[in-house]
Amino acid sequence: MASGAASAEEPRPFYRLVIPLMVAELVAALELTMLYAAMRSLVAEFGGTAQAGWLVTSFMLSSAAGAALFGRLGDLLGRRNILLWVLALSTFGSALSSVTKDLEWLIVGRTMQGFAGAIVPLCFGMIRERVSPDRVSLGIGLISSTVTIASASGLVIGGIIIDYADWTMIFKVSTALGVFAFLIVWAFISKDRPLRKAGALDDILGGMLFVPAVVGLLLGISHSAQHGLFDATSLAWFVGATFCLVAWIWRELSVENPLLDVRLLARPEVAWPNIMMIFIALGVYQGGHLMALFGQQPLPTGAGLGLSATMAGFLLLPANIFAGVAAPFVASGINRFGPRNVARLGCAMMCSAFALLVFFNNDVAVVIVLLIIQGIGLGITYVTAPVIIVHASPPDRTSEASGMMGVIRSTAMAIGAQTVATLLAAGGSHAGDHGGHTFPTEAAYQTAFLYVAGTAFIALLLCQKLPKKLAVSSHL
Repeated sequence: MASGAASAEEPRPFYRLVIPLMVAELVAALELTMLYAAMRSLVAEFGGTAQAGWLVTSFMLSSAAGAALFGRLGDLLGRRNILLWVLALSTFGSALSSVTKDLEWLIVGRTMQGFAGAIVPLCFGMIRERVSPDRVSLGIGLISSTVTIASASGLVIGGIIIDYADWTMIFKVSTALGVFAFLIVWAFISKDRPLRKAGALDDILGGMLFVPAVVGLLLGISHSAQHGLFDATSLAWFVGATFCLVAWIWRELSVENPLLDVRLLARPEVAWPNIMMIFIALGVYQGGHLMALFGQQPLPTGAGLGLSATMAGFLLLPANIFAGVAAPFVASGINRFGPRNVARLGCAMMCSAFALLVFFNNDVAVVIVLLIIQGIGLGITYVTAPVIIVHASPPDRTSEASGMMGVIRSTAMAIGAQTVATLLAAGGSHAGDHGGHTFPTEAAYQTAFLYVAGTAFIALLLCQKLPKKLAVSSHL
């Protein structure tokens, strides 16, 4: 098949497919970011940041592991079928969280919510399967736009909910949204034909080994951020994760039809976009957290902008909106100028914006403009990388490849967060004492901005390895 997708014709109009998928993606994007606005209330409710932090950690762990596993099941059993199951499980997790104030049950509910991390790879796979090749990039751009805008809006929506209700209302809103998304997908997306091959589900062991490998690695990174890399528990997580990872790779290389194909990740057209995104996740993806800290730091400390928490949130909002609006237009740029040149533009924008922030970070208006530039650049690469991978992946492994990209990005983001925190602390955290708290110095922030610019520059160099034109895989 020339397109590598299911069929040359499109039985349903393009937007009748894409709009329900955009609604579904709202679930994952809002479930994560709305809760950030409630963290202060959750810390007070459960007696500490460590306890409340598990409500974020559990979501991220299940999201990372579920992205590849559910993505692959979608490839095999039908992406619409698995998408409905993921929405149902995630919605049940929201409902459970909305009716309990017991921390253990909340963690269970958040873990189930995290399965929504598989929605993006399932959507990408469905677009590849059901959309004509010339509109695949646009479909991915629209899904990516939804992720970007919804993620930014989630902080604002969550803040409004917290101002007028308690934190359980966030889960009630998530439940209603999940039910709505489930009904929209069920009603407007036609049933799919499973792409399952004979014996494809025989390698369940391979998938099961992958889950503890990812969970152990992320838990090790999270624990080492608080207790040090050489803490016994941190080392135990890393050793266990390494063992499972090696066992998973050995298993998947030794079976004829692996559940999760390691060889797919080694293909240059899949490997290089992932490597590029690793460096972006190590640096630029930390920009939101970094600028939130910088924006709220009191002026008497000699650094920061002295904004309230709410205003610091609005500091980042224009960048996300511009990035979301630009995302659908990236598709036409990829088709016209090629993914390599488009990715270069995005990386150059991110690199230059953070390099300029090293020197120009005292004026709110200037900071907002530079954040918009880097936000658009990030939006460009956020679309370009999956477009390359989706086109280059076999049709029966598209969601798997997209899910693995999410796992790799999540792991790099966790490492990057710890790196930025270390740079801020090592650069001097005694700029001043304000309200009983110490803060990073101006030099520490400059070092962090330079680090982010450096990772973007490495990503810019790696763009040379990206294809000049999209190559569609027809291998089954």
